[in-house]
Amino acid sequence: MKTVMTYVNKAYDAFNKLNEWFIIALMSIMCCDLLAQVISRYVFSHPLTWSEELARYLFVWIALFGSAWCGRGHIHVRMTAVTGMFPASVNRVVQIAVSIFCAAICFILLPHAVTIFVQQSKLKAVTLGVSLGIEYIAAPVGLTMMAVQWTIDALYAIFDWAGYQARYAKPEEE
Repeated sequence: MKTVMTYVNKAYDAFNKLNEWFIIALMSIMCCDLLAQVISRYVFSHPLTWSEELARYLFVWIALFGSAWCGRGHIHVRMTAVTGMFPASVNRVVQIAVSIFCAAICFILLPHAVTIFVQQSKLKAVTLGVSLGIEYIAAPVGLTMMAVQWTIDALYAIFDWAGYQARYAKPEEE
């Protein structure tokens, strides 16, 4: 099982790297969009009507894809002050429970996100003239990515705790 989890982990790392590049591309587009808005408004005195709406769309996608990316790298907010006092065996159980809980929450929220996407996709954005579904599809996609991430995280913690610890345990800084 350890070799299977190693393969799954490597495959998911590759997928996560692709996600990272996607986030970088979206951030670059958003920065250029907002820079164009600033230049248009203050240099030419003619603000763009669509740039803020595009920036909002991009921000939503960045936030949801970024959540999955942060979870995979274990760089999200954690309560290590309490869990650091536990022995390794308890930490393992806590990490498995947290991963399963987070995956379950994502799976529970997913149908609701799909329902909202379907409802909103019938509407058009005011300035861009495109379907609001472009913005709202980010929630089901992001939740699916987070659910998969937390599920893999739980499996990795269950079946390869030594590899999990080597990957995520950070030595205490002095």
